[in-house]
Amino acid sequence: EDESSARMDSIKDALNSTGRSVKSGWARLRGEEPEPEDEGLIGSLKAEQDEFCQAISLTRTQRFYGFVICFATGVGLSILGIILLTVIAIIPFAICYSIGTILSLCSSMFLFGPWYQFKNMFKPTRLIATIVMIIFIALTLVAAIAWHSILLCAVFAVGQFLACGWYCLSYIPFARALVQKCAGSCIDCEA
Repeated sequence: EDESSARMDSIKDALNSTGRSVKSGWARLRGEEPEPEDEGLIGSLKAEQDEFCQAISLTRTQRFYGFVICFATGVGLSILGIILLTVIAIIPFAICYSIGTILSLCSSMFLFGPWYQFKNMFKPTRLIATIVMIIFIALTLVAAIAWHSILLCAVFAVGQFLACGWYCLSYIPFARALVQKCAGSCIDCEA
């Protein structure tokens, strides 16, 4: 009984500690509590922030709002592009969808700064996804503007979406391996 009571106490302590940590992190993210220099996501990247980010001197809250607005605008433009594709407006679709993808990716520049974002895009773990995504963005625009091919434009837009998703998964530990394993097991089930 004493052993189970001690285990329950240690579990309660761990849960309470986690709860306090989450509440503190949320308060720092909203700008209600100052973030220590050596802790937190943005605090740990202070040395990585470039002169541009420091020159405009946005608060954490302003950077967070900038991130949310930029990301939401990007997603909104991508959705608008898809709507435009349904009415066979191929060039507006390609432009809206591609700009939406770019804005969604650029939204994290508000959090970390442009230089940090650029450096991370070309790290070895993201290099192929970044290059493929850039190629698909360009091909989507070329297919619409130069070739006037709805089919190719749609295929390249799907490639753009998949490459962007693969790029985003590279920021989540083990996410790519999990997706590969799930896809592999789905393919094995159907075979």
